[in-house]
Amino acid sequence: MAHGRLGVLATTILLVATGITSTAPASAAGRGLPSHFSLDRSVRQLVTVTSPRWSDTSARMRVWNRRANGGWRMVRGPVRVSLGWNGWAPARQRRQSTGTTPAGRFSMRYAFGTRADPGGKVRYRRVDRNDFWPYEPRDPATYNIFQPSKARATRWRTDYRERLADYRREYAYSVVLGFNLPRGVHWSKARRQYVAQNRADTRRGGGIFLHVKEQRYTAGCVSGPIRDIRWVVRWLNPSVRPRIVMGPHAWVKRRF
Repeated sequence: MAHGRLGVLATTILLVATGITSTAPASAAGRGLPSHFSLDRSVRQLVTVTSPRWSDTSARMRVWNRRANGGWRMVRGPVRVSLGWNGWAPARQRRQSTGTTPAGRFSMRYAFGTRADPGGKVRYRRVDRNDFWPYEPRDPATYNIFQPSKARATRWRTDYRERLADYRREYAYSVVLGFNLPRGVHWSKARRQYVAQNRADTRRGGGIFLHVKEQRYTAGCVSGPIRDIRWVVRWLNPSVRPRIVMGPHAWVKRRF
């Protein structure tokens, strides 16, 4: 969440870069949205977060289950959610500290929170004061990786790491979205931290979550009412490959 505090990228630049200025009504555009997507049949849970324009700072979240016949049934929503204070940016073009929410299709790998596990099948960690999430460009090996502690030799700058327990309300329940996550993450005995074999792109930012709303805007995450975020955490089932698709209506319909 805190990764957008350091800079501003004008929304007009995003509009020029994407060339999309959809004005479709939010309520109409969300109905039947998954029918436009080409998702693998093994994906049986879906969250959509969409809005009319790239410059929007709020959107509507809908939650879907795939039927046996391949169609989709909405099981929750629409729910009003907040975006980054600078609107959307295509995931590949998104840059750190711009206050933009990445538009794209992402996995929903695991969850964490300051509150107890609400139950469900997704892997969940209740965070404590030792847990951090860094996105420090000067330390690419630990970039965008959950850390159970801050090693003595670590030099993460304050604006490039989050002590997760400090966000008691926002991170009451949070789902980690698969944006710019590294691969080959393993424990380094020498560093006493998790490090990545295939590192994340340090230009694009990290710590993109679906979490509880506390402020009007986020720094790039998606935030919503606590009852709905808690419900999503309980609903997620990794065995059916849950995905989240988010961005402007017209763009996601064409792209996915």
